[in-house]
Amino acid sequence: MNTEDTSTTTATNPAPASTQKATPKRTARRPRQTLACGWCGSSILVPARGRVPKWCSSSCRHRAWELTRAAASGLAAVQVIDRVVQVDRPVTVNERVKVEVVPHGPAWPHALAQLTEQIDTGKVYDRDLPALAAALGDVRSALNRRPAWHRQHPS
Repeated sequence: MNTEDTSTTTATNPAPASTQKATPKRTARRPRQTLACGWCGSSILVPARGRVPKWCSSSCRHRAWELTRAAASGLAAVQVIDRVVQVDRPVTVNERVKVEVVPHGPAWPHALAQLTEQIDTGKVYDRDLPALAAALGDVRSALNRRPAWHRQHPS
């Protein structure tokens, strides 16, 4: 039996096998996941569905059964205990995402009023003012290109 394998544990157990009960746990399966055989330690490919195998072959399963039976009758002091399987736990990571909201329709006058207030209170850097003036000039040009606006508000 492979003693370096952490998936199968053997222990000296004075209590009969009927008093110890293993609690089955559901485990997450990963593609190409392998586990160690409960008897010989060779690797077993875990199927995508169905039971998780404990043994690589029927002979390993039978040998483990023989040992368990001998331990239950008191003839052997070794009992095979089901292996511990590590489970990947999903971790939730909350990230703050800065979403830029662009005003639409009637929200533009309010946004431009906020911009005016930020310029007046000095919250806009002087180095950004030339680019801002160019953008506002483009807005004025776009307004002048609109025929309906040009008829109502001649420049």
